[in-house]
Amino acid sequence: MSRTAYRFVDYVTRQDPTGELSWSAVCVSGDEADCGAFSGETDEETAVKWMAEHTRDTEHTRYRRTFVDYATVEPKA
Repeated sequence: MSRTAYRFVDYVTRQDPTGELSWSAVCVSGDEADCGAFSGETDEETAVKWMAEHTRDTEHTRYRRTFVDYATVEPKA
């Protein structure tokens, strides 16, 4: 009979500084249904500019923003 020893390791996640970040926004203004206009994945500055221009053109003021990054998983020290 053999014995098995299990070693448990705690991990931590960190933002990967080498990964490219991206932002997007979807217009969720509307009475009956969401507008649905989408900025596409872009950088933060462009996403903010897109929301401002969409508000200017449509008077819509409510958006769902998404931020995407890359992460690494490392053993906790």
